[in-house]
Amino acid sequence: MCGILATTGAARPPAAALEALGKRGPDDRGMLEFPRATLGQTRLAIIDLSPGGHQPMKDNARNLAITFNGEIYNYKELRRTLEALGHRFSTQSDTEVILKAYQQYGDDCPVHLDGMFAFVIWDEERQELFMARDRFGKKPLYYAYTKDKELVIASEIKAILALGIVGELDPKGIDAYLTLMYLPPWRTVYKNVEVLPGAHSARFSRGTLTRRRYWELKSEPLRISYGDAKAEIKRLFSEAVRKRMIADVEIGAFLSGGVDSTLVTAYAQRFSSQPLKTFSLGYGSEIDELPFAAEASKAIGTDHHTLQATSDLVQELEQICTYFDEPHGDSADFPQHLVSKLAATKVKVALSGDGGDELFLGYSWYSQHWRRPLRARLKAALLSNPYKEYLKGITVFPAWMRRELWRDPGALAHEELDHLVGPARDSLEKINLFDLTTYLPGQLLTKVDQASMMHGLEVRCPLLDHQLAELVFNLPRDYKMNQRAGKIILKDLLRELMPDSFVDRKKQGFGAPVDKWLEKAGMRAYVEAQLGRQAEIYAFLREDKVRTFVKNAYVHGAYYQLWVLLCLEVWLKAHKRQNVTR
Repeated sequence: MCGILATTGAARPPAAALEALGKRGPDDRGMLEFPRATLGQTRLAIIDLSPGGHQPMKDNARNLAITFNGEIYNYKELRRTLEALGHRFSTQSDTEVILKAYQQYGDDCPVHLDGMFAFVIWDEERQELFMARDRFGKKPLYYAYTKDKELVIASEIKAILALGIVGELDPKGIDAYLTLMYLPPWRTVYKNVEVLPGAHSARFSRGTLTRRRYWELKSEPLRISYGDAKAEIKRLFSEAVRKRMIADVEIGAFLSGGVDSTLVTAYAQRFSSQPLKTFSLGYGSEIDELPFAAEASKAIGTDHHTLQATSDLVQELEQICTYFDEPHGDSADFPQHLVSKLAATKVKVALSGDGGDELFLGYSWYSQHWRRPLRARLKAALLSNPYKEYLKGITVFPAWMRRELWRDPGALAHEELDHLVGPARDSLEKINLFDLTTYLPGQLLTKVDQASMMHGLEVRCPLLDHQLAELVFNLPRDYKMNQRAGKIILKDLLRELMPDSFVDRKKQGFGAPVDKWLEKAGMRAYVEAQLGRQAEIYAFLREDKVRTFVKNAYVHGAYYQLWVLLCLEVWLKAHKRQNVTR
């Protein structure tokens, strides 16, 4: 895992730009200059720890160079294919495999890569730049234009700001945050900084950037028996875990004791010659999964490490908001940050169970519609839109509330989420597509990447293997969920390892107990101080409305809305010192 940056034009990036990516890559750093481009990288060494893995990397045959963040799991197989086609290699690195794949396949290069990645290639012969992100958007890539219409690119927005771009805060981006508590994966909080979405590549040539989508989940329902489906999932999942155990450093796993993390850990242990180091977090009596994690660890045979979250809440909140490039109101930022900090003291790579709920329909909103009586379901289908009801349910601040809060009501984004998920067979598939294409990359994967990389930890997600995802997405729905539960077929895999009482217990989320936190006297005083008269938030929102809302929130228990406002204010204060304008 690494931090990458790239610029076109004759101007050279300042050292501060690479320094801004230091936490992503503490092991090595480098800069490679061409007459009209510069590539840079900070490296977290995972594969090929020798100097041969140093980046940016020049090709040994053509005048090309690459800066790359991520891991390519099929790089050995792809290397053999490319060697048979006449390519010759100088290193054992997966980075060089991308360079050769680009020469062989051109813009179709990402299609041949199995992994998580964001990379930039400069082609000196053609004077062109090519960049791409992995299918689900696990690894970030942002870009902006200079006053001279040159391109600057980086893994994190902080590096783009360090390159001299003055970030212009976008009220519509802030409004999107107030709607969802995160930035959707097609936009940023800045008017002049863009994000390359997952499953996209782009080519910059003669001052023009052309983006292209190279992959998407397609609805192609399968006719397959439950037994055959289970066997195929087991095969693909085992292979997905095996591939993600490839590294030249020790690999651990996050283990909450839930279905997804327990399965990932159990299968990973099969590919480890020593007890896998596992990590979990508890919140005492408020939220405590440590007993379930301990039960799973004992059954699997891992070397388990735990942490009780008793540290200074305010300090941790400010640390998270300072590092995160954009406002992010998910309470799970806390446990992800703390458990990543713990894991980073023992390993460089950790496996996670992210993606299980989205692929196998594990969230309660998938099954709640089907728990209604048949007559109620038919009525709902005729007279309402379950997808729009779902969007209403996940909205933090509905439009009428945002309209009251904004100083300029014209700032309301009015983003039509309805058309962004593409064609779907029905409302449930549309909800599932929203989760896979908006919620997963915008909320969950952003959180995982930022909270882990602030500690120099790489996180790999076997359940988001694209071959596994293509299969699971097209399985008969009743293999994944019924009126009582979701993740049916995944739970049946876990039953081969753990008792029913473990598998069937009530689902518990990964979030922090923000309601309990905000009720504490010290935290309430902090909220009132942060949202006092000098609050940065009042450059956008009406002070009278916000202060009235804060007062009423404690009366009516609107704690999550309050948390989202607090996170926004702390983020605005933290980033006021950066190269940012309102």
